Amino acid sequence: MSKAPAAVTVVDDEPYALDILMRAARSWDFECQAARSAEQALALMERNPTPVVVTDLRMPGMGGVWLVREIQKRWPETSVIVVTAGHEFDALHQCLDAGAHHYFLKPINFDEFHHALKATLRTHSLQREHQTRRRVLERTVASQTRKIRRTFISAIDSLVRTIEARDPTTSGHSLRVRDYAVRLADRLGYEPRFRKRLGLAAKLHDIGKVGLPEGILNKPARLTDAEFAQVKEHPVVGERILTPIIRSRDILAAIRGHHERYDGKGYPDGIRGDNIPLLARVITVADCFDAMSSNRAYRGAMDVEETLGILESGRGTQFDPYLIPPFTAMIREQG
Repeated sequence: MSKAPAAVTVVDDEPYALDILMRAARSWDFECQAARSAEQALALMERNPTPVVVTDLRMPGMGGVWLVREIQKRWPETSVIVVTAGHEFDALHQCLDAGAHHYFLKPINFDEFHHALKATLRTHSLQREHQTRRRVLERTVASQTRKIRRTFISAIDSLVRTIEARDPTTSGHSLRVRDYAVRLADRLGYEPRFRKRLGLAAKLHDIGKVGLPEGILNKPARLTDAEFAQVKEHPVVGERILTPIIRSRDILAAIRGHHERYDGKGYPDGIRGDNIPLLARVITVADCFDAMSSNRAYRGAMDVEETLGILESGRGTQFDPYLIPPFTAMIREQG
């Protein structure tokens, strides 16, 4: 980190006072630039910002209070010292409230002025160093967070593959659901950020099945009520597993809600219609299509047209009615 240059902008409409302040600052090895008004000072700062500004309070034009506010707005790291007459305390308080760091009453005590310049420059340098360290730390933390997140997501991907490996008939199901869901979102013109969240939620939608017994996952016969009750817990389990890893509430809600029905008869919460998150509604269509058109332990794959017919019959009851026509057209056109 380079040391802040010993430079100051001096602002005073009285030539004699301006000359005295400039001479004093230069005698202490400060580089100086001078302005006779607040507007001129602002123009100087635009071209050559300095870490310290010393300004008179009462000047023609916008004046010192306005200048302090503009400097703090445009260059918040710049320190401001205000020079004022003893009867201008109301305006002085406005300057201090606006962010001025020091003030001096006229006539100026030059020893105090010298000390204030050095202290202000030192404070400015420390602030810059602190901000630089903070930015470096923030970048480091962000980088580590991304690495940790990638590690967790990689582990979750492995977990998804492990779940599907327990039931060979569902191998590739999650990735196919992601493909169908993202293609549908693209067809409907949803923004890239939505499609990205949708893709992750679709890939992870069945993660909660990790806790289901093998006998339930691969059972070739109809599940008992008790077994189906265990299956119905997997959206909640999936949300619980991913909550420490996934920050997006939309993704978590989609995983929890991918077995909700448009008519409110789904699970786990029995919500209906547009109260079901849109991500979940899209995943539901893709999930059901792939489940029906793929082999399962308890039955073979259904014909595509038969599957699309079931989706159509579920418009407005199981499925969002808006999503079925474009999904059907997509499958018939692209497969």
